[in-house]
Amino acid sequence: MKTQLKLNNFSVSSSKNFLKLSNVVNIKEGQILEGFMVEQVTLIKEMNLTAIKLGHLNSGAQYLHISRDDSNNVFCIGFRTTPKDSSGLPHILEHLTLCGSERFPCRDPFFKIKRKSLATFMNAMTAPDYTIYPFSTQNLQDFKNLQSVYLDSVFKPKLREIDFYQEGWRMEHTDPNDKKTPIIFKGIVYNEMKGVFNNNQNIFVVRLLNLILPSHTYGIISGGDPLHIPNLKYQDLIDFHSRYYHPSNARFYSYGNFPLEDHLKFINDRYLFLSNKINTSTTKVPSEIRWTTPKKEHISCRPDPLIANPNRQNSIAIASLCTDINDIQETFNIYILSQLLLDGPNSAFYKSFIDSNISTGFGPMTGYESQCKDTVFILSLQGVQKKDFEKIEQIYKETLIKVIEDDFNEEHIDTVIHGIELQIKHQTSNFGLNLLFNLSPLWNHDGDIIKSLKINEAISNFKEIIKKDPKYLTFLVKKYLLQNNHKLTLTMSPCHDFEKQFIEAEKNLLELKLKNLIPEQLDEIYEKGQILFSEQQKEEDINILPSLKIKDLKTDVDRYEISDIEVSNVPVQLSIQPTNGVCYYYGILNTSQLADDLKHLLPIFNDVIIKMGTEKYDYRTWNRMVQLKTGGLYFSNHIVENKNNAYTYEEGIFIHSYCLNQNVKEMWNLWEELFNQFKLTDLQRFETLIKISAAKLTNGIAEAGHLYAMSSAASLVSPVARLKEKVSGLEFINRMKLIAQSKDMSLLLEQLQQIGKQVLKKSHLRSAINLTKESKHDILSSMESFYGVLKGYPIEKDIIFTTSNPIKLNNAAVHHILPYAVNYASKAILTVPYCHPEHVPLQVLSKLISSIYLHSEIREKGGAYGGGAKLASDGSFMYYSYRDPNSTRTFDIFDKTWEFLSKHNITENEIVEAKLEMFQTIDAPIAPGSRGLAKFKYGLTDDDVQHHRQQIKNVSKEQLMDVAEKYLSPNIKNLKIGRAFIGSHNSDLKSRNDENWITLNHEQIEAQAINIS
Repeated sequence: MKTQLKLNNFSVSSSKNFLKLSNVVNIKEGQILEGFMVEQVTLIKEMNLTAIKLGHLNSGAQYLHISRDDSNNVFCIGFRTTPKDSSGLPHILEHLTLCGSERFPCRDPFFKIKRKSLATFMNAMTAPDYTIYPFSTQNLQDFKNLQSVYLDSVFKPKLREIDFYQEGWRMEHTDPNDKKTPIIFKGIVYNEMKGVFNNNQNIFVVRLLNLILPSHTYGIISGGDPLHIPNLKYQDLIDFHSRYYHPSNARFYSYGNFPLEDHLKFINDRYLFLSNKINTSTTKVPSEIRWTTPKKEHISCRPDPLIANPNRQNSIAIASLCTDINDIQETFNIYILSQLLLDGPNSAFYKSFIDSNISTGFGPMTGYESQCKDTVFILSLQGVQKKDFEKIEQIYKETLIKVIEDDFNEEHIDTVIHGIELQIKHQTSNFGLNLLFNLSPLWNHDGDIIKSLKINEAISNFKEIIKKDPKYLTFLVKKYLLQNNHKLTLTMSPCHDFEKQFIEAEKNLLELKLKNLIPEQLDEIYEKGQILFSEQQKEEDINILPSLKIKDLKTDVDRYEISDIEVSNVPVQLSIQPTNGVCYYYGILNTSQLADDLKHLLPIFNDVIIKMGTEKYDYRTWNRMVQLKTGGLYFSNHIVENKNNAYTYEEGIFIHSYCLNQNVKEMWNLWEELFNQFKLTDLQRFETLIKISAAKLTNGIAEAGHLYAMSSAASLVSPVARLKEKVSGLEFINRMKLIAQSKDMSLLLEQLQQIGKQVLKKSHLRSAINLTKESKHDILSSMESFYGVLKGYPIEKDIIFTTSNPIKLNNAAVHHILPYAVNYASKAILTVPYCHPEHVPLQVLSKLISSIYLHSEIREKGGAYGGGAKLASDGSFMYYSYRDPNSTRTFDIFDKTWEFLSKHNITENEIVEAKLEMFQTIDAPIAPGSRGLAKFKYGLTDDDVQHHRQQIKNVSKEQLMDVAEKYLSPNIKNLKIGRAFIGSHNSDLKSRNDENWITLNHEQIEAQAINIS
């Protein structure tokens, strides 16, 4: 639950575009527009936008419009929702509102409209104290379509009891068609929340919030506790909607270059003009009553078999309640303080706890939580020993005292300020959404959202405060951290019976509910299961939902000015873009010349190379230099398949950085220092970084289990996917666990030095740069100086491809045993690469079966949180399920795809919808700093993409059925098929004899590998 400074992710367009916003220049404060009173009109120069705040005269609904020259328009409707128990009421209501409405009575219109749209984003989200329904799109008609469905869903939902059973919870027979099978708990949200708590750090985050803010809505689990969700009654949900989803409690948000008046007229005419204002004060969150003495609590979690040291599976957090969210300047100041104390190797707590090896790294919740009514400063440590809990509390106190005595380094403060200023200039394609997500918590508590947009003012105020009182930051340390009695120390340790205890509690809850039921009520459970199953089988008319057509798509891909040049004989792709005074640099260092044993270490090299310092600078000085002049120097894996051949690929290291134009020379100096003077000799520092990396990797598995399952399954059929699994999948995570357990890492460090000597030169470097026309001459001149002093000489001008051998086995499967309450399943089939004529029909097919078959079978009937299919560029056709209570049933669903398609009459509308979903990605907006990267990284020219777009438009039903029969039919021999399953022990998988299942028990193994060569 780590949150960041409001607006610290935001990006802006080139200021010269601001004058194009003619649709708001005549809007004045006090003006009445379509039933709304204009309350504020404010120009925010640093973001090149105009913020317009309005209030609806009849209902009191609030409206914020951000007018900006950005085609990626955003709309959102939100409500303050403050539940009083952990039954998941607002979360289940969020699901249920999107299950049919007055104007759109079809089942589940949210997912159905999604495939009729070009939305660049669609979702609904439940926070502890608010619920929001946002979307974004570049198409005006699409905007109107989505707006109509979203608004009707929240204001006029059907809220059917049968949908409550499906989305929330129900008791039902394991097989709803067999009355003799056991009765169990089912429900999409029920299983979703079991999946959320697969992650121990999620347990820690939620309990910390509950305990430090116990008196109101933060004291419960708004998403729902699986052991409390079955206490929710259908009528409770109806009452909650009536109370909280009233226009008086609504907040509307729109962003972009579409006309504001059109939005207002639609909302007022359709939903608000007859609404009367009601009192919403009861929905407000009160300030937490401050404690007079600090508190301590201890909780349990499940053991994590992938953590390197079983004695260091403990976590501790020390959290202090700070200021009210509405004190905007104070929250800004505390954010800066949190960065100084917690961010990077120069921060005080990093030195105390990470460098000292007391902890393997900060927990994911570490930071300044500024999204609650009362903000919270949190230090969270993972990978600690239980015996060190008291020692950590003492070190925490001693560190704060030392900070007060020594004060903060002025240059360190400058690096934090520089980071904020750079982020204001840095551009992303989803600015409007980031703005919404950062403003929503403050707006939810009636804060001054216009003031919060004025980042430059906040920076100036901070600098003025520091100038007047140089000890101001140490004053904040005393006030909020050292002398604050509202402080919670929360510790967490693994319990080997944790999962067993949950299963037992779930069983007891079920037995309690069943015990008092008479036979007629037991019959009713079966009958309701039959009704729901029948409802899920119904064919329905989804043509009542508005839809775009293929003719609504743009005719050509967006084309950008890109040229290929050489600078000091190094190939450079040059792209002139409106980058708002920021220079973006990218490079690919080919690594095909490395020995295989070194290639497998590249992810580790990429992780540590920037964090170890250089010959001239220790790692702390080096980090400060990088942060003071750039947005960071980054290294990552680069494995990209040849668009024409599934068995060849480019392997290398992708590097990138960005900086303000005036800092470009310093950025080149930093890269030069790293290339020519890198230093990988500090063994203690290296061991620390390895432990941090290993801990971070294990934290991410439960949240992205479907991605790890797909990677594992694809690695059994595709040689390119096999390599990716080795450097980023579960296989790599397990290897990192073994490395972190090593008592001597000196040999490994020597190997990384060999990698550095071989790859950090311009011999196999190609690069790209995005910059403004005005800065082109100066930046390229300084780039030439940089390249001129690099070691080596470019010997290849084209992309260097590596050729791999096909995988021999045709059928393989792996079960990764991890102690999870729900599962992740995947099946992969090797098909054809990107440029093969069958690739596009397969892509469209993956979207088609996801919407017309897999969604219903896996989510609606199976109760999983999600499921679908996708096609990778290397030709791996992958099925997946996410937070899935089932195992073999899901694989059966995957296997029966062709059977379904052979009986289902695919309609033209279904094909159009599958194509539209493809274009959501292909035609998504690209930020100026990233334009041209498709060509640079993947070799895809604008003409390639346009050809691909045209192929999608031309795909026919016959082509879809042909590729479906060729690759998905069970009768086809010699297909390469891989399966992967992540979850607890499951004997049913072994009964699938023809699939060749093997088991990797991560609870026991020290080192296991899959032999598929």
